[in-house]
Amino acid sequence: MGKKVTEDDKGNVCLNDFWDMAEKPEHLRPTEWHRQKRTQALENALLERIMVQNHNSKKIDADSMYYVTGKGRNAKTFAHPVLALAYAEDLLPALGVEVREIFLRYRAKDVSLASEILEGLHEQEEYDQLRVKLRNLVKEHNKLSVGVTNFEAYNGAGLAGLYGGLTKAQLLKRKGLASDAHHLDHAGHEELAANYFKATQATAKLKRDGIKGQTAANAAHAKVGEAVCQTIRDLGGTMPEAEPALEHISKAEKRLKSGQSKEAAPLPSKPPKK
Repeated sequence: MGKKVTEDDKGNVCLNDFWDMAEKPEHLRPTEWHRQKRTQALENALLERIMVQNHNSKKIDADSMYYVTGKGRNAKTFAHPVLALAYAEDLLPALGVEVREIFLRYRAKDVSLASEILEGLHEQEEYDQLRVKLRNLVKEHNKLSVGVTNFEAYNGAGLAGLYGGLTKAQLLKRKGLASDAHHLDHAGHEELAANYFKATQATAKLKRDGIKGQTAANAAHAKVGEAVCQTIRDLGGTMPEAEPALEHISKAEKRLKSGQSKEAAPLPSKPPKK
C-alpha cells in the first residue's frame, strides 16, 4: 500500500503505522484499542500459548508483547504480530486482509513480494515527479495572465468555473482540508492537469481575444474553467471537486530530494504509461 511498517529488534510491530494507514480514527488509537475487553482476552490467550511453548517460563510477560515508547505525539506502540494483525483488522477489514496477506508472504520469504515492493517504489517515484512537475507548472503559469492585477479574484473565478461553482472555502471543506490550505498542494495528477489546461487556455484566450481589465479577465477564466469541467463530464471522468485530497506536495518533494519514496502514501489511480 506504499507504507512502511516498522518492527523492533524482537519482531514486534508498530501499531501507529497501521493507525496512520486507517486515517487515524480517534476511537481506535492503539492505547484505546488495548483497553478493550476483546484485546485483553486475545493478549491473555497469546500469553498463555507463548508460556506453554516456552515451558511456562516466568520470563515471558505481557510487557514483551505490548509496550509504548516515548510520550505525547512521539509515542510509539509496539505489539506482537498476532496482536498487530488483529489491530489492523479492527481498524479496517480491508486493511486487515492486506496486512495479513503481506505478512504471510513476508514470513514465507516470497521472492515475488520483494519484486512487487521494488516496482511500487519505482512507480511512486515516477508519480511524485509527475505531480511535482504539474504543480509547479500551474503555479508558474497562473502568473502569466496579461492584464490581471488581482490574481486572487482571477483564480477564484477560474476555480468556480472548473469546480462546479464552488468557492475556495467550499472546495476546501468538501475535500476535508484546512481553511488555510491550498487545494492544489493536495491534488493528484488528473486534477493538476485539468488546472494546468485551464490556466494555459485562459491565458491564450486573453491574448487572442485582446481581453482587457480585471472583470473581463475574471469572466474569461471562469468560462474556460466551465469548458474544461464540461469536457471532463462528457468524457465520463471524475469531476475535480470529487478527486480525493492527497498528502501535501511537500512530502513528495522531500522524498524526491532524499531519494526515499518508500515512505509514500498509497498511490491514487496511476497515470497511463506511455
